[in-house]
Amino acid sequence: MSGDPLDATERDVVVVGAGAAGMSAAYAAARAGCTVTIIDANPVAGGQYHRRRIDAATYRPRGCDDEAVWRRIHIESATTVYAVEIIDHGTQRIFGVRTRGDDRHRRDVDLVRARRLIIATGAYDRPLPVPGWDLPGVMTGGGAQALIKGSGVLPGNRVVVAGTGPFLLAVAQAILEAGGSVAAVVEANDPVALRRHRSALTNVGKAGELARFITSLTRHRVPYLRRHRVTRVHGDTTVTGVTLARVDASWHATPGTDRFIEADTLTLGYGFTAQTDLPAQLGCTLQVSADEGLAVTVDDDQATSVTGVYAAGESTGVGGVDLAGIEGLLAGAAVARSLDHPSPLRDEPALRRSRDRMRAFADALATAFPLRSGWRDDLEDDTVVCRCEEVPAGRIRNAITELGAHDARTVKLLTRAGMGWCQGRVCSLAVDRLCPRSATLDGQARAATRPVAIPVPLGAVADINLQSRRES
Repeated sequence: MSGDPLDATERDVVVVGAGAAGMSAAYAAARAGCTVTIIDANPVAGGQYHRRRIDAATYRPRGCDDEAVWRRIHIESATTVYAVEIIDHGTQRIFGVRTRGDDRHRRDVDLVRARRLIIATGAYDRPLPVPGWDLPGVMTGGGAQALIKGSGVLPGNRVVVAGTGPFLLAVAQAILEAGGSVAAVVEANDPVALRRHRSALTNVGKAGELARFITSLTRHRVPYLRRHRVTRVHGDTTVTGVTLARVDASWHATPGTDRFIEADTLTLGYGFTAQTDLPAQLGCTLQVSADEGLAVTVDDDQATSVTGVYAAGESTGVGGVDLAGIEGLLAGAAVARSLDHPSPLRDEPALRRSRDRMRAFADALATAFPLRSGWRDDLEDDTVVCRCEEVPAGRIRNAITELGAHDARTVKLLTRAGMGWCQGRVCSLAVDRLCPRSATLDGQARAATRPVAIPVPLGAVADINLQSRRES
């Protein structure tokens, strides 16, 4: 860990997240003359999409290739931000960014100060519960990609990729390129719906990419099963196969269509959930995005409702790596201007137009690949929903029907669903959708607001606070 937590100096900008959005934002701000620190939980920069092994080439976003600029940027890797706050500093607002080391050094806490804050924390996979999904061998699509990209390890010998959305194709392609075997891609929706959004696909050049994915599946003879859903995972100590069924437009399983596929691994992914923990701590305005998940509300400059705080990438709405990079550049430029530096971008209007087209494409995908309710109606009472606390669906339903719970927060208090190690990141979507008042802005915002974003030892926090008081 670098930097004295009691050092009176502060950075112009702290960027949280070293994916496409964060790295692009840092580059733009530094190029304009700002002092910049990037903080990221991974050992090397790149985020989820550009994840790489430690010995791989250093990640640089497209167009951000001036190494003289990068030498002025300080990157704290293997470091996680667990809280952000506003620190009174005379007439000028200063942000305090509290960090913790990785899982091997979690007592290494620090406090970094900044005049501006850019949040680019990305998103995480949205799985849905299914009987047997707590067996070893079941993981998210992002987890499978992380194994392949970050460690060069295949997730399994024979993989079923299931859920909804084009990301399933990207996961299957990554497995195939790494030499693995994909038993089937199981898509709950019907991608034919994308035809209604052909102009959005064409405007961002994605039609060719989707065609290449489909061609790759055909070449490897991988079945692409539309309007099918995994209804059960089989195995005793690990996955041995899955049962899937054809579903109707609401995702209810059609009787008599069950089929078994042998596999040792299942990846599940029903879209993504934007990481809004840190902006929620600061009181940034949140909104429900096109995919019915939470997102940080930003203006045309990527500024949030809290002065001095900017957001870019998936935290403002899930839209893909290209959109994230553009939003990062615009956020970095806006921050630079707010600190009286000239904009480092040559053609901001063109970037804004590209951003708007890509946002329209993201909205089209959300419309074409929605979450339906049939999985909820078919969910058996003994199916585990919260894997951390081992809370089954029946206990959640009992809290609703017998104990009067109406929202996810009350269910959490009555059943402990969402109180485990992941703090509801895995199960919150399912719990929320099981409740009568599901997918509301207030309910999701309460569930996403955490005073501490990740576990951190209380002793470590006490030590740094005690040291700060002694020096003040």
